[in-house]
Amino acid sequence: MTRLLLLHPSGKLLGRKDNLYTNESLVPSLGLASVAAYCRACGIETRIYDLRLENNGIEGVFERIDDLNPALVGITAFTTEITSAGVLASRIKQKYPDLQISVGGPHGTAMPQETLLEFEAFDSVACGEGEKTTAELVVATQVGGCPDLSKIPGLVYRKEGKIFSNPTREPVADLDTLPFPAWDLFELERYNGIFPLSASRGCPYRCYFCTPNYLGKKVRVKSYQKIMEEIAWLVERFGAKRIQFTDAMMGLLKDESIQMCDELIRSGLGRKIQWDCETRADAVSLGLFQKMKEAGCEWVALGVESGNERILGEVIKKGETKDQIRVAVQLAKRAGLKVRTFFILGHYTETPETIRETIRFALELNPDAIAFGLIVPNPGSEFRKIAETKGSGFRILHNRWEDYQQFNYNCLESETFSLAELKRWQARAYFTFYAHHPIKGFFLFFAQSAYNYRLSGLLKLPLMLLRNLLGKS
Repeated sequence: MTRLLLLHPSGKLLGRKDNLYTNESLVPSLGLASVAAYCRACGIETRIYDLRLENNGIEGVFERIDDLNPALVGITAFTTEITSAGVLASRIKQKYPDLQISVGGPHGTAMPQETLLEFEAFDSVACGEGEKTTAELVVATQVGGCPDLSKIPGLVYRKEGKIFSNPTREPVADLDTLPFPAWDLFELERYNGIFPLSASRGCPYRCYFCTPNYLGKKVRVKSYQKIMEEIAWLVERFGAKRIQFTDAMMGLLKDESIQMCDELIRSGLGRKIQWDCETRADAVSLGLFQKMKEAGCEWVALGVESGNERILGEVIKKGETKDQIRVAVQLAKRAGLKVRTFFILGHYTETPETIRETIRFALELNPDAIAFGLIVPNPGSEFRKIAETKGSGFRILHNRWEDYQQFNYNCLESETFSLAELKRWQARAYFTFYAHHPIKGFFLFFAQSAYNYRLSGLLKLPLMLLRNLLGKS
């Protein structure tokens, strides 16, 4: 039988602890679960191993390779994980030099050739949606020798010292045809009980700070019947009590969202689960929020990004205004939903006054939870192109991808803000907000929402921010 081993890397491979500060930072990978389910449906024996879990390490990887004898090892990686994924691949190659290793995820999709040049232990990159590409790659590599990979769409690979890029693979048109994620392949008892659920794929927007949507720009939606089947299956098979929708379908596709909520209410499933979701401020209504609340929704997240109208309209180009954001937050609260807002500091053309305006706007909105991130020059993003342009006023300090994150930030500075000043503004924003709402800050560490913080960060995060505020980081 054809065999596949799928891996989630860990900062432990770099001698670091993983930044598992929020509940959603330690959920089983939806990407790996989806690829595994599809490959298994194709007759491929598949296993998953997550190195982020305590006591899981490289020896566990070797044991599974020896036991399974896979034709292919697949590794998933966001930008902050790509270096540890490269180290993982290198360690595997040292022991199993002929074993094919492929990497997938947003980072490799944004810069596949550069990824293969930087990390020599990767044999290929599966770009975009990985189900079909991975299944075809496993079958091709099972043959042995020198497999012909040129006919696999969505694959970028190396051969005889050269890198070849195959045509782009068309996204899955009908998401209802995909099998449910293979959650049974994870050690579920070692996670936090939150199940990610994707109701749609693709994003028609192009926010300038975001890595281009690696699942395509065209929005494809599961039928509400399929979503209901998946929720019922999660409850019955795994005893799921909390679900995190990983897309913004609730606002983008109101009819489908209302149909799903109606069915959750009618079936009684809405009383058995609690769920969180993201949405856009310009795509909601009081009726939708009330329906979501009745159907089991507890938290809704909004990407506010800035409190300055000019930056919202001319820089971010998200198509939302402060008034729309105000109304959305007010409506969610009226419906009884808890609201989390996400802000970014350090935008192109940002000034100290626009940051102050953002902090004031955050206080005005008064959400139940808040996040102030610092702008990151993510690969493939419009912002990275701006930052790399001479005269932009920005300086990318390095490409240590593991440091491209919101905390322990050290990858960018500008003519307006030094690195230390950016970190100080971030700390000031957090302390200003939670000084006004200390009870909210405390209870975030006890809330079960995917967006809220784990107890492990109760002291670590405030101390980190305090050091940044005092300039001692």
